[in-house]
Amino acid sequence: MVVRNPRLGGYKRKRFTVSATEPTMSLFRWINARHWMKRWPMKWLIFAVAALIVCFPFPNLLWRHLQHWRDPNALIVGEQKVLDPLVEEIRPSVDALSTPKEKLRRIEKFVYEKVPYDWDWNTWGQADYFPTVEEVMQKGKEDCDGRAVVAAALMRRFGFDARIVTDFAHVWVKTPEAEWMGPGKTKTVVVTDRGLQWQWRGLLELPKAFAYGVAVFPWVREVILLFVTWILLLGPGVGLWRAFIGWVFFAVALPAIRYGGYEYLKPRVEYQWIGLAALMLGFTVMMIGPRRRASQLVAPPVTSTDTKTPG
Repeated sequence: MVVRNPRLGGYKRKRFTVSATEPTMSLFRWINARHWMKRWPMKWLIFAVAALIVCFPFPNLLWRHLQHWRDPNALIVGEQKVLDPLVEEIRPSVDALSTPKEKLRRIEKFVYEKVPYDWDWNTWGQADYFPTVEEVMQKGKEDCDGRAVVAAALMRRFGFDARIVTDFAHVWVKTPEAEWMGPGKTKTVVVTDRGLQWQWRGLLELPKAFAYGVAVFPWVREVILLFVTWILLLGPGVGLWRAFIGWVFFAVALPAIRYGGYEYLKPRVEYQWIGLAALMLGFTVMMIGPRRRASQLVAPPVTSTDTKTPG
């Protein structure tokens, strides 16, 4: 690393070793001293690991979650023994009804009664988890995807062609007769016999789904991610004042986005825009502006070897 040596009027080269007494700060200084093409991939990797730990702290559940979404049809097979007690309980009331819609409506209400709603981070400790019918019955509570799995499996047990549908924020059930379990307005993914069928216009719902996810996710976890982001943005040339202003913008952005996205069907778009603007201003303040070159940053060394080069 080359730095200015005013006493010699030239430059000197220093080699540094990471201090064993302060590994975290030394590593942070070492990363910030790299060229931006090396520095930013390192920071993105750190952020990705932090986000994974905060949102999905149990890797085994994350793996099962991904596997379940690869083949949701395997979760909604009607002939499952775990469904037998539910079928025995609901069959008399279903058989007493005459029309398919009445039967399906009865199954929908039955699932609402048997599976109380609760967020996945309360039930599983994860940001999201797509459970099996057996797992739902063991926990005794679930959010929309767990309820939809149980409802679809029961509907298939009674001879209806039930499919899982999602718009990234909500999961419900589709049958030829109608849609159930609180259907959304736009379908993004529909489960078919050949796998997942994507409807790309549904991707337009992603910003609204993201805002809703931010609104209902535990704020403590979000503050942790926001703090990690702020720390990673403390690069070369970011002084205390700019760091403080950046954090103020971040602190404004989070509650604005949460408040704007809480009502999924009637989002407060103006607050979402305010939050997004504050977030972008926070990034701008901390990333753009006069800053020293990364090669001019020198971490306090534990040991050093100097090689002087005349000016």
